[in-house]
Amino acid sequence: MLSSNNRSQNSVTKIDIVTFCCFLSISKHIDLFSILLTILAAIVALIHISLTSLTISCLIIFILGLMSKYYAIRIDFDRKLFEYLSEHVDHLPEELLAMDIALANLQLIKPHQSSRTLSERQKGILSLFKRQVVLFLLQNCLIVFIMINAIITS
Repeated sequence: MLSSNNRSQNSVTKIDIVTFCCFLSISKHIDLFSILLTILAAIVALIHISLTSLTISCLIIFILGLMSKYYAIRIDFDRKLFEYLSEHVDHLPEELLAMDIALANLQLIKPHQSSRTLSERQKGILSLFKRQVVLFLLQNCLIVFIMINAIITS
């Protein structure tokens, strides 16, 4: 967490936020591999058009990849916001308020939503990251299922 129970939001340092941003950059690597699996699954599904377990699994992998891409985009957006905050850590409360106003103006959050702490924002982004990882793992499990199925049926 960026701020523990005994540390206030004002004591968050630049290195705390930068470290969190570096952790979130892992999402890009997951996204890249997920995109490759998604494209591969789409190609296999198009080549092998029928209602077999291979085609259905490939379509599921494709859908999971699209969902994973959605989370990757959201995580990257939030990572960039946190990078901005890392440069303005001395004025963090004001910057968080300004960020909430900007997000509300873009209709990305509800207007007049109570301002969340940095820790609450971090928890939300980590939740998105966990969802992305789960989708990526499901894609990989289906790839393993396809390979085992191919070995058994051949």
